[in-house]
Amino acid sequence: MDNSQQVLGTEPVGKLLLKYSVPAIIGMMVNALYNVVDRMFIGNIPGVGPMAITGLGVTMPITTIIIAFGSLVGIGAATNMSIKLGQRKKLEAEDTIGNAITLAVIIGIIVTIIGLVFSDKILTIFGASENTLYYAQSYMNVLLFGTVF
Repeated sequence: MDNSQQVLGTEPVGKLLLKYSVPAIIGMMVNALYNVVDRMFIGNIPGVGPMAITGLGVTMPITTIIIAFGSLVGIGAATNMSIKLGQRKKLEAEDTIGNAITLAVIIGIIVTIIGLVFSDKILTIFGASENTLYYAQSYMNVLLFGTVF
């Protein structure tokens, strides 16, 4: 076992908490910044800014659901993998990673297909009006094609 595998049992918890939480915090901050900048650009599109922002707002619950599916697989796999590594079952931990990636891709493909086929119905359920449906669909289509990744 190399030194990187021993730190969790030997280093102070506070130091480990910072070491492992700072990248996650930075990731969340970058995501929030992306959303703010995205809205700034979309809101300033001449003639359609307010409608486009409304369409974008309609897609936010859908984005949250997609993120929840990713978190479901990711957190479940990370937990299972940690247990397997703690039991010194490296091959089973590697299998867990492979299965999680496969499951995430399958879920991503299914969500993409369902989203593309039923986008108008889904967006209407989430509050899109006749005026905002076009903008919400445009944004959702881009979002859906990134779901697999």
